[in-house]
Amino acid sequence: MKILWTDGPIFTMDVSGEQVEAVLVENGKIIQTGTKDQLLHLADQIHSLQGAAMYPGFVDSHIHLIGHGEKLTYLDLSTFSSIQTIVSAVAQHVNKGEWYVAEGWNDNKLVEGRPITCKDLNEMKETPVVLKRICRHVLVANSKAMELAGITKDTPNPIGGIIGKDEHGNLNGLFYDEAQQLITSCIPAVTTDYLKHVIQASVTDLQSKGLTGVHTEDMAYYGPYTVPLEAFRRTIGTSFRTHLLRHHEVFEQMQGEEPTDFIEFGAMKIFIDGSLGGHTALLSEDYSDSPGNKGVAVHDKKKLENLVKLARKYNENIAVHVIGDKAVEIILDLIENYPAPVGKKDRLIHVNVLTEDLLNRMAKLPVVLDIQPMFVPSDFPWVIDRLGKERLTWAYAWKTLLEKGFDCSGGSDSPIELADPLLGMDAATNNVHLPNQELTAFEAISLFTTGSARAIGKEHVRGKILSGYDADFTIVDQVLTKKTFVTSKVLQTIVNGEIVFNRKK
Repeated sequence: MKILWTDGPIFTMDVSGEQVEAVLVENGKIIQTGTKDQLLHLADQIHSLQGAAMYPGFVDSHIHLIGHGEKLTYLDLSTFSSIQTIVSAVAQHVNKGEWYVAEGWNDNKLVEGRPITCKDLNEMKETPVVLKRICRHVLVANSKAMELAGITKDTPNPIGGIIGKDEHGNLNGLFYDEAQQLITSCIPAVTTDYLKHVIQASVTDLQSKGLTGVHTEDMAYYGPYTVPLEAFRRTIGTSFRTHLLRHHEVFEQMQGEEPTDFIEFGAMKIFIDGSLGGHTALLSEDYSDSPGNKGVAVHDKKKLENLVKLARKYNENIAVHVIGDKAVEIILDLIENYPAPVGKKDRLIHVNVLTEDLLNRMAKLPVVLDIQPMFVPSDFPWVIDRLGKERLTWAYAWKTLLEKGFDCSGGSDSPIELADPLLGMDAATNNVHLPNQELTAFEAISLFTTGSARAIGKEHVRGKILSGYDADFTIVDQVLTKKTFVTSKVLQTIVNGEIVFNRKK
């Protein structure tokens, strides 16, 4: 059946401001675009936009889909402003003897001005409690959780991680980066049925936000990779396009897994460093507010080299978490020695802190930069103290990256930040902290449309409203501009030509 979408502004996102009157769709593909008069006689059915604006389907290029779904159901610690209220709320949710996990606490927004420690949680003596920091690069465990994990003050730091201690050398319950696995590996494994429920809740919520798909990384945190993968296969269907990055720990195991039109397999995911909020992002110079601390390297250079070589062995690209400038330098050294396969681009995720030299080196390489506009309102103003004003010239430099010609895609990093792409676009265009890095509305929308498509080599079939492209659309109640992002509402989300979300009037 040929369906004609018309009666509202339809933005192709091919060039800034370009509109068409009508789009003809059949079997999940765009057959033709043009005027309503040209296409009307070809249509079997008409869907009137009734004045609403249509865009290519929004895609979040960096999210943790399962984590987003879990955030919808558990206690969201990011909403609390004090340790006392967090502890009180957690105490009301725990079941005696059962592991309790929640996430989202942010010491930069707590009135106490410090991280939560095991002392804060130790009134819950018989229940193992684990609370992950908002960045997911730090967690706090209470004494019961550490006891069950066999952690003592003599336990050595693992490679790429730090076990936190107080000024007397006693455990404070904080675990940084790879050290977190000492605790999380003891949490009982989830089931496929549980993950099915979480994935469905996540997808339903994301569709309501206008998202037609995501690039997500979930394969190494829920037992064997087959457990979350089977949950995805049983849940996704044809209503959401899911691009799965493969964590380096399961990358080789996943070779041979067959993709579908809606579940794709992407690059090897590697972490180089941690987060600025947790002082674990890897910097070339000390943190301005923590002399002597340059952050944490998750892997040594030899292991990183072996991981890149493994990806290249399978003719694959890499997707690398790099927040600090030293982390970027380390991965550029490797990419220069072991180039991406012909026709593919490596993905550098976050790139919060850069230097002019790093930009010049990146410009010579086939890379896509995954950026998160929501990091700016989330990280400022406290990040100024972390970095100092001099480093801000090349920090969160979204406009500079676009002006230099880099391919950039837009993501949320939910559950760390809010998954609403309209809020991400607003953050990109209304940047009170770094006004010289503000994007235009077209550039901001491009991050979540054409940019996300380019990140996975799908720019010829996704991200635009053109003949031959996938019929994935996001329909909002008004034209999106710098002033309207935060007031606009998603009315419909269309995937593969089918309406998967329809706002009730």
